[in-house]
Amino acid sequence: MIKNTFTLVLVSAFAAVAVASEHEASPAHGAAPAHSEARPAFNGTVLDIRDTPEDFKMPGKLWDIVMTSGAAPAEAGGHGGGKDEKSDTLIVWLPVEVSFTAKVSGILTHDAIQYNLPRGGGTLDLSKITSGDKGTFYLKFNLVEFNNPSAMKVYFVSNAKKRRIDGDVYGAGCNVFFDVTSSFQKSNSGEGIRFNITNNRHISALSGHFIFVQSEKDKVYLSQVEFNDSKNRDYLCKI
Repeated sequence: MIKNTFTLVLVSAFAAVAVASEHEASPAHGAAPAHSEARPAFNGTVLDIRDTPEDFKMPGKLWDIVMTSGAAPAEAGGHGGGKDEKSDTLIVWLPVEVSFTAKVSGILTHDAIQYNLPRGGGTLDLSKITSGDKGTFYLKFNLVEFNNPSAMKVYFVSNAKKRRIDGDVYGAGCNVFFDVTSSFQKSNSGEGIRFNITNNRHISALSGHFIFVQSEKDKVYLSQVEFNDSKNRDYLCKI
């Protein structure tokens, strides 16, 4: 059993729809204006990231799912949806806000910090966010421009090798992705997703991509956030 903070929170979704993929496809990076809602106030340090996100790859099977209205595959290994990809589908890249909070000082570089990522999201280096070697923090996403949260799908693409800590296996593995929509929405609506930094558990739990998808007629709204750790690359599948 995979036992890490992230998968403990989302284990039911992970166990049900893990899909392996050996092939990858690069999504297009077109963008179009989207309706913006007022941002809630954040009580902490706020960093506006304006750099254009780098190109990223997602598993080919996940790309198929995204481009067929975000429908989940009928079974592991399937391409899902049962619909043909529309050649005239417009991909609309949206921004995302990512916040980290801790109830005890010394766990994070700031007790509360929020990154406002541009359209298309971006990459966050955990080594620049955490500062201690024990304790827990909470991660939360604010998807302010997804205008229909109930229709949004959330996928997690793992980039963490499995490793054993105190007899338990941490990390979801390489070349796998998961539909975590239900558990993500439940956790994200509260304090956020809880992570423990002891023995770098958070790196194995969190390294990878969150992909956010909402389909509407001939449009697919997308955003993504990648987490890695530049000081602990041995934990990662890909550097």
